Amino acid sequence: MALTDIKVRTTKPSDKPFKLTDGQGMHLLINPNGSKYWRLQYRFDGKQKILALGVYPTVTLGEARRKRDEAKKLVSVGIDPSEKKKSDKIEQSEAFTFEAIARDWHTACNRRWSPSHSERVLKSLEDNLFSSIGKRKIVELKTKDLLVPIKVVEASGRLEVAARLQQRTTAIMRYAVQNGLIDYTPVTCPQD
Repeated sequence: MALTDIKVRTTKPSDKPFKLTDGQGMHLLINPNGSKYWRLQYRFDGKQKILALGVYPTVTLGEARRKRDEAKKLVSVGIDPSEKKKSDKIEQSEAFTFEAIARDWHTACNRRWSPSHSERVLKSLEDNLFSSIGKRKIVELKTKDLLVPIKVVEASGRLEVAARLQQRTTAIMRYAVQNGLIDYTPVTCPQD
């Protein structure tokens, strides 16, 4: 039986993960912590596969069904939707430079900051990071790449500025992970 918005919204978690089936291979996985994930089971090249369609309530029942139908069309023309999703993600993330992501992060954080602090943060990034790694694709950056401009600032004796740059670089890379632009951050927090 097909799901309804009310059924999806009101179903409570249990002590074990369980599925609510919608039909045509799509289901809603409900975890004990209350998280709800849309999934599509399909066969491709003789193998059973599962495609993540999104998280409820961000992805509604109607949107999940639309994504299911799109995936089914891809399978019917010989394209694996999981592989297409991965390649699309890589293409999209390669288009993003460190500077573009850093500016997006700055804009997202701007609401919490005073105008003067916001200006100082952006100027610090422009003066110390963008010239060396700003044009690099975010997916290509490794830990050593991110540390080079910070070490330059540190070597000049501006230890507090270097520490803040490291914090901001970590925050920018986490922002990229949270927005699905990279799979993991190459930055680790320093040990004191």
